[in-house]
This record gives sequence, structure tokens and C-alpha cells, in this order.
Amino acid sequence: MNDQNEINRTEITAHRAPSGLVSKILLGGVLVAAMGGWWYQSTQVNSVRHELADTQQKMDQLRGQMDTSVAMAKAEVNESVSKMNEQVTKAQQESQASAARATVLARQQAAGVMKTLGAKNEALVAQMDQFKRETTDQSTKVDETLTGIKGDVGSVKGELDQTISDLKRTNGDMGVMSGLIATNAGELQALKQLGERDYIEFSLTRKDQPQKVGTVQLTLKKADVKRNRFTIDVMADDRRVEKKDKNVNEPIQFYTSHARIPYEVVVNQISKDKVTGYLAVPKVKIIAQR
Repeated sequence: MNDQNEINRTEITAHRAPSGLVSKILLGGVLVAAMGGWWYQSTQVNSVRHELADTQQKMDQLRGQMDTSVAMAKAEVNESVSKMNEQVTKAQQESQASAARATVLARQQAAGVMKTLGAKNEALVAQMDQFKRETTDQSTKVDETLTGIKGDVGSVKGELDQTISDLKRTNGDMGVMSGLIATNAGELQALKQLGERDYIEFSLTRKDQPQKVGTVQLTLKKADVKRNRFTIDVMADDRRVEKKDKNVNEPIQFYTSHARIPYEVVVNQISKDKVTGYLAVPKVKIIAQR
């Protein structure tokens, strides 16, 4: 701006001065302006050079830092890879060693198992031999026992057949032919084995309340030991019938709605205020019609 003012003043003076002087003044002004421009440009160039130098220095520093970082990173990566390789190698070695130990242990266990199985097999064979001997002895004893039982069964069957053949039939107090009559416990057992009727044993004592025997009720009214006679009441189908002065082993007969043949009461023994005997019930029952 100062240079421009100076030029303007020079031009004004030139108008006033003579032409030769003006030319000199103009030439001097041009030189001054040129020197000023050159100085300004030199200053700017130097400033740019300094800035470029600073920039280059900073770039060199950054490049050095980057090279250092890259070198450090490469070193760390190489160290990590090396450690990983060592670990892999160690793991492989340990795996091979473990496999070898496992193989040895498995072989040892297998040998132990085979040894144990051999011992158990020998013990089992010995037990089986002992069991065979014991079974043979027991079989012999069983055969002997069965032979004896067969003999006993045959004897019992013979006695039972004889007992049954000794049993008699007689007319009951209603004039109906009775079934076979048992006079004692042995004959009653034979009748049960024969299975013609169902037999229910009882003992009646003299009292006012009736006693249930099977599907009927019996009440002892009198027991005459001297005369060997007794009197009972029979309650069947809600009907009461008095059986008076009956003898020992005499079939006392009565009908019910459940059978076409009569039920029978047989007293085998009389004592003071007590009688003992059985009730014979027909097996074939009448099915009530609805």
C-alpha cells in the first residue's frame, strides 16, 4: 500500500517537473517497486521453505514412529506365534504321552480283568460242580420221599376207601333216605373227601339265642346225656321247626327253598348243655327265578 502511494506521488510530481526529471523519477520508482516485490517474494518463498522443512521433519518423525510401531508389532506377533508353536508342540507331546499312558493302563486293566474273570470262572465251575452233587443228592432224597409218600397216600387212600365203605345210609326223621352218615371226625373227613355235599361243623350250647350255621339258625333247647337225646329248633326260610327228642347220629331233615333234597343235621356227641355235630348241605342249589 505504501509503495502504491509513493508511485502516485511520483506521478503527481512528474506532472509538475520537467520531462527528464520525470523519467528519472519514474525509473527510480520502478526499481524501488521491483526491489520491494522481489523482497516480498523472497520472504514468502523463505516462509514456504521453512514450512516445507518443518512438514518434512514432522513426516520424517511420523515415519520413524510408524516404522518403530510396525517393528514392535512384528516382534510381538513373532513372539506370540513362537509361544503358540511351543504350546502346540507341548500339547502334542503331552497328548502322545497321555495316549501312551492310557494304552499301558488299559492293557494293565484288561490283564487284571482277565485274571479276575479267570478266578471267578474257576470258582463258578467249582460251585456248579458242588450244586450238581447237592442236586443229585437232593433228587435221590426226593425220590425216596416221594416213594414213601406214595406208599403213605396209597395206605391213606385204602383207609379212606375202607372208611367210606363202612359209612351207612339210613332214613331221616322225615322218612327220606339220607346221605352217608358220619359218626366221628374220621368219617366226617372221609365224607368231605368224597365231596357229595358241603359239611359245616358246629357246637351248640343251650341258650335262648339261635346260632347261625351256614344259611340256617339252630337253637339247642335240651341235651339229655343219660338218654342220649336232644331237642333243637331249626330256623330256615323264616320258618321255625322244633326237632324234639332226637337221637345221636340220627339224620334230622328239613327242606329249604334252595334245594330239592333235604338239608340234614347230625349230632355225634351230647354233653351237659352242649351238642356237637355237622350240617350237610346239598351241592345242587335251586336258582331263584326273577
